[in-house]
Amino acid sequence: MKQKQSRHSFVLKLCGVLLVGLFFFYGLRFFYPLRAQNSDKNLQKFWIYLDEGLLKREDFVRLDFPQKTLTRLAKRGACDDFFSNAVPGKRISAEIEKYVDRIVCYSRSLKAYSAFIEPSEIAGIQNLPFVKNVAPVKFYRRPTRIESTVQQKKSTDDIDFYGNSYDQLQQLNIPAAHDSGYTGAGVRIAIIDAGFFKDHEAFKHIIESGRLIAERDFIYGDNDVQYDMDGDDKISIQARHGTSVWSLVGAYVPNMMIGAAYGAEFLLAKTEIITSESLVEEDLMVAAIEWADKYGADIISSSVTYRYFDDASEDYTFEELDGRTTNSAKAVNWAFERGIVSVICAGNENNRFADGGLMTPSDAIGALTVGAVNRDGVIAGFSSHGPTPDGRIKPEVCGLGIDAFIANYYSGTSYGYGDGTSYSTPLIAGSVALLMEKYPTLSSLQIIELIKEHANRQNAPSNFYGWGIPDVCRALFESDSTMIVGYRPKQNRIYAIPNPARSYVRFFFRWTNIVPNEAAATLTVYNIAGQRIWTYKLSPKMAGTDEFVDWNLKNISGEFVSSGVYIVAVRDGHTTIRGKCLVL
Repeated sequence: MKQKQSRHSFVLKLCGVLLVGLFFFYGLRFFYPLRAQNSDKNLQKFWIYLDEGLLKREDFVRLDFPQKTLTRLAKRGACDDFFSNAVPGKRISAEIEKYVDRIVCYSRSLKAYSAFIEPSEIAGIQNLPFVKNVAPVKFYRRPTRIESTVQQKKSTDDIDFYGNSYDQLQQLNIPAAHDSGYTGAGVRIAIIDAGFFKDHEAFKHIIESGRLIAERDFIYGDNDVQYDMDGDDKISIQARHGTSVWSLVGAYVPNMMIGAAYGAEFLLAKTEIITSESLVEEDLMVAAIEWADKYGADIISSSVTYRYFDDASEDYTFEELDGRTTNSAKAVNWAFERGIVSVICAGNENNRFADGGLMTPSDAIGALTVGAVNRDGVIAGFSSHGPTPDGRIKPEVCGLGIDAFIANYYSGTSYGYGDGTSYSTPLIAGSVALLMEKYPTLSSLQIIELIKEHANRQNAPSNFYGWGIPDVCRALFESDSTMIVGYRPKQNRIYAIPNPARSYVRFFFRWTNIVPNEAAATLTVYNIAGQRIWTYKLSPKMAGTDEFVDWNLKNISGEFVSSGVYIVAVRDGHTTIRGKCLVL
């Protein structure tokens, strides 16, 4: 009897060991690069870029967007940007699928598929008539995070509304903005991070009021950013970073912690595996940016940045941080063109790189990049900075990133302190939300310029501080007299005032190209016969900038033109902006 029990016990133990081993093996699949899985097929992840010049509308299916997204696109005049609002249909996807093991996603910003491919199949893909080129998806190392959190319990002695979060908000003059009635209401903020503990008391008001609009776990492919996998009811370290970041912008626990824009709406995207041995793929961040666009984000706040990789040979060089080369920077620029303000941390790598340690997509032309300062407004030694290779100042602005008060994931009432540009970034994202609440018709660039113009170093910007620490309340109210109420120019259109014109006309339009041409542009007036009547040289500017040109109704020879309809056009990158006016 004892021998049978012993054998029975041995079998049970052996089964237990096997189960643990299987669990460990399959668990690791989630945290090691997917290109290492299914190694018998030698699958690797690649981008398959389509040739824009050969894309046909009939091969694409237009997406359905919620009204929130359509409103933002209408403000930017981007509703008619067909290929940014559509995905390939069955014909193109079927042709791609012949050569790949699995399609992961399609990127509207890059016009590229992400897919698992055997390298031997690449030649066949490149021979497809609509394929431009094929390139590997890069696997990022997780950047260094400087965080020293400590447990902090609620104090019954502190009766101040802002509690321990007062200093980080007061540095930006946010309490005065709150007192004036601005809390970010109606503004939608997408946070891209590693995971979120939604059951924390800091977010109760958001959940109960229905202002958590959508969530997406891009790592496990589900719609719950709190857990690591379906059915797992344990909160892991994955939730640590994102919980703290979200609290800085969205928390509402009076006498304890108040977020910078606690009245805003939120989208939560989980893209980064937080474990020290893990790797993150660039297509997850790109996918999250496009998901945020689809679900109506006005602002993207990302404390995730990259520069060096698992394979050191793929590290980005300093020269590649020009704001338009990396795929994550391209996606941020694309979002900027669609009216989204992307607030991106500069990074914590100043001490790692002699060039200042700027990361990507903080180098993006369309990014509002954020550095970190202490309570005295002195820049943190770790805060990454520019200039970029093309000479642009980075960061643009700064917020508190040393001893910032944050919510912790340990429990539903846990708080602490942390360091890093990860924490100054959501404070600035909340500041942007307050400005967007008051000025909903302004373009992405106008919002960014507004916050820079009201920062404490705006008269002498530098690459350590940018334009400095913004004064949000001043930005809200000192700008009233300069705003053009109700001005919503459509993309690709030139307006004429007065129209009809008798003695002069003013043309105005909004530049559309995120990367301005180095060469001068020419505004040209034609008669209805297509003959050139008048020209004016312009220096192209960043997308969202308004341009005004006055015409005295005289032709190239200095003579007044005759009555009739005239066409006006200017070339902006690959786009032609047109309009017309009637001369009496």
